[in-house]
Amino acid sequence: MDASRVLLFVVSRETRSLSSMALAAHYIGLGCNLVLCIQRLPDNAEINGDRLSAFAIKDYNRGRNYLSDLANREGIPVFDEVKEAVECAIQRCLQHNQQ
Repeated sequence: MDASRVLLFVVSRETRSLSSMALAAHYIGLGCNLVLCIQRLPDNAEINGDRLSAFAIKDYNRGRNYLSDLANREGIPVFDEVKEAVECAIQRCLQHNQQ
């Protein structure tokens, strides 16, 4: 990851994504060039066959909100959809190649 031009992190609505969120926050803190896709868990979230409680969903989504807030403060683009995030990451790579 250290030699990457752009880091793309996807925090999917289909996983808890705790390690991805922690890693993304770490690389934001290091000042790396990132693009984020953060999807909130729906109210009826089920992950790996486990139905999550309302409290768990609220906590996981709070973590997503904190990461999104951190990214916004640092000027990191945040998207809801993977396709948009990938397109942004591609544009950032192309811009880097032109420099």
